[in-house]
Amino acid sequence: MITWGTAAAALAAPLVFLLPGWALLSLLLPPERLDRRPDAASWPILAAGLTLALAPVGLLFLYLVGLKVGTGGALAALALSASVILWRRGPVWWTRRPQPFSGRNLLTWLDPPLLALLAVTALVFGVRLWVVRGINVGFWGDSYQHTLITQLILDNGGLFQSWQPYAPLTTFTYHFGLHGDVAFFQWATGWLTGNPTPRTVVLAGQFLNGLAALALYPLAVRLCRGNRWAGVLAVLVAGLLTPMPMFYVNWGRYTQLAGQIILPVALWLTLEALEADRWDPRRLGLAVLAVAGLALTHYLVLAFYVMFWPFYLIVWSLSHRSQPRLALTAWLRLAVVGLGAVLLVVPWVVLLLKGLLPRILGGYLQGTPAEDFLREETRFYPLIQFLPYYIAILAAVGGLWALIRRHQVSLVFLWVGSLLLLANPHRFGLPGRGVVNNFTVELALYIPAAILCAYLLVTTASFLPPLPSRLHLSSSRLHPSSLAALAAVPILAIGTWAGVQQRKGVIDFDYQLVTPADEQALAWISENTPPDATFLVNSFFAYGGSLIAGSDAGWWLPLLAGRSSTQPPLNYGSEAGPDPGYGQRVNDLALRLEQSNLADAATVRYLREQGVSYVFIGEKGGDLLDAALLQGSPYYRAVLDPAAGAAGPWVFEIILP
Repeated sequence: MITWGTAAAALAAPLVFLLPGWALLSLLLPPERLDRRPDAASWPILAAGLTLALAPVGLLFLYLVGLKVGTGGALAALALSASVILWRRGPVWWTRRPQPFSGRNLLTWLDPPLLALLAVTALVFGVRLWVVRGINVGFWGDSYQHTLITQLILDNGGLFQSWQPYAPLTTFTYHFGLHGDVAFFQWATGWLTGNPTPRTVVLAGQFLNGLAALALYPLAVRLCRGNRWAGVLAVLVAGLLTPMPMFYVNWGRYTQLAGQIILPVALWLTLEALEADRWDPRRLGLAVLAVAGLALTHYLVLAFYVMFWPFYLIVWSLSHRSQPRLALTAWLRLAVVGLGAVLLVVPWVVLLLKGLLPRILGGYLQGTPAEDFLREETRFYPLIQFLPYYIAILAAVGGLWALIRRHQVSLVFLWVGSLLLLANPHRFGLPGRGVVNNFTVELALYIPAAILCAYLLVTTASFLPPLPSRLHLSSSRLHPSSLAALAAVPILAIGTWAGVQQRKGVIDFDYQLVTPADEQALAWISENTPPDATFLVNSFFAYGGSLIAGSDAGWWLPLLAGRSSTQPPLNYGSEAGPDPGYGQRVNDLALRLEQSNLADAATVRYLREQGVSYVFIGEKGGDLLDAALLQGSPYYRAVLDPAAGAAGPWVFEIILP
C-alpha cells in the first residue's frame, strides 16, 4: 500500500532534485548555438545531476562560514531557483523547431524518442517505489551509517565533527554528498510528508536509484553523435534489464549510487567544456562544480571519472594531430577543470587530514594490510551477479565494433579496461592494491554496458532499409527515415515488460536487519529503559578482522531507541575516537566476548565494568548472542520476550553476580 508520505515524497522529489540544478543551467549554459544545447530530455537530467553536486559543495562552504541550514533555508533555495528559472524562461525544449501538425508527419510531431523515454522513466521509478512499500528502515549495514550521518547533518544544521549523541567519534571525514542530498530533501519535504529520517533515506535512495539509470541518457546521446534512441536504450538497459543498480537497495549502497549519478553528468559537462569552439568560463564553471560535487560524494567514483580522460586525451590528440593547437587546448581546459575542482574541495581535504583515512591510504600504498584481506578485496565476483550474460555479450560486441569503426563510443570500452587497471595495480607492478576493489568496479559496470549496448542496437538499426519518405518516422540525426523507430517499439515494449518482471522481485529480506517486530522492540526500549543504559548487541568481525559489524537490529539502537550499544558505526575504523585507543577497545571487547561464555559470572562482571547493563537480540539474530543461553543463566532477566514461535527480539537486563 502506498502511503501519503510516499505519495507526497514522490510528487515533491522532481522539484527538489531538479530546481537548483535547472536554475544553474539556465544561468550558465550558453544559448548561443542551439545544436550545442541539451535536448528536452537531457536538460532536466543534467539539472538533477548538478543539484546532487551542488548540495555537498554548498554544505561545505556554509559549514566553513558557520551558517546553519534548515527547512526555511531549503525552501528559500527552492523558491530562489524557481524564480531564476522563470526569469530565464527555462530551456529551449526542442532540438528542432516543431513542425505544424499533419497526418503525414504524425510520429515526427509526437517525438517518439521523448515519448519512449517518458514511458521507460515512469516504469523505472514506479517499480523502485513499489518494491519499498512498507519498508521503514534501510537494509544491511550501509544503511545504518548513511541514515546516521544524514540525521547528524539534520541535527546540526549542516556538517559536523562530533558524532554525539549516537557515537563517541570526534572527526567526520566521510564523503557526504549523499547525506547532504537526503538532508536537503528532508528539510524541503519532511514537514509535508511526515516521514522520519530512516524512511526518507529509503525513499530518497530509490529516487536516486532511478536517476542513476536516467543519468546515462545525455552521455549516451552525446557519445552516439546525437542519436536520442541510444539514450532511451541506455536508460532501459540500466534501469530495467541489469540487476545493478537496482539491487543496491538491499545493501543501502547509496553513496556509490549518488556518485554514479553525478559521474556521467560530470563527464558530459567536461566534454562540453573541452569541445567548445572557444574558451567559455561558464561551461568550465559547470564542469568544475560537477567534479567538485563528485569528489565530495564518493572518493572512489571520482577515480572512475579521472580514469576516463587519459584515453580521451590520447584519441583527441591523435585525431587533431594536424591541429596541435586544438589538441593542446583540450589538455589545458581539462587542467583548468581539475584545478578548479581541487580549489573547491581543498577546505574539505584539510578537514579530512584530521581523521584516519590518510593513514589507511598510506597503509594500502605500502602494502601493510594482511594478505588474506587484500586477496579478498581484489578478487573478482561472478559477472552474472552484475550483468546478464546477454547484456555483457552485446556490450562487448558494441565496444569492439566501435573500435573497428573508430567511433568515439570506443572510449567507453577502453574506459572499462582502465577501471580494471585501477582495481588491480599489483598485476602490473604498481602500488595501491586494495584501494579500489574489483567489487566496486563491477558494481559500476552497468554504466559502460548500457551505453555500449545502446550503441550496438542503434548502429544495427541504421542498416535497416528506409521507409517511404512520406512517413518520416525517425527523429535521429544518424539515420533519418529508417525503420529504427518502428523497430524500437517492440524492442522497448518487450524489454520494458521483461525488465519490470525481473526488477519487481529485487527485494531480498535476508538483508533486512530491522524487522517490523524489531521496530516495536526498539520503541519499547526507548520508553522503558534508562536513558543512560548501554546494550550488548550482536556483532561479528569483518574487513579481515579489522572492524566489527552488526548482524541484527541492535546496530540501530542509538538512532532508533536513543540508547548506547557495544557496536559503533563502521566509521569508527576511519574516524578519530575520544582517545587513540578507542577503536582497539571496541575490537578487544568483541574478541573477548567471542571467546568467553556469556553465562559465566566473570564475563558478566566484565560487562558491567564496561558499563553494559542490558542485552538486545534482534529478530535476525547472530552468532555472538544466544537467547537460550541467557535464559538459562541467573545473571540475565528477560524484560521483553518475542511473540510465540518467533526468534526475537529479546531484551535482557544484566544482574550482577
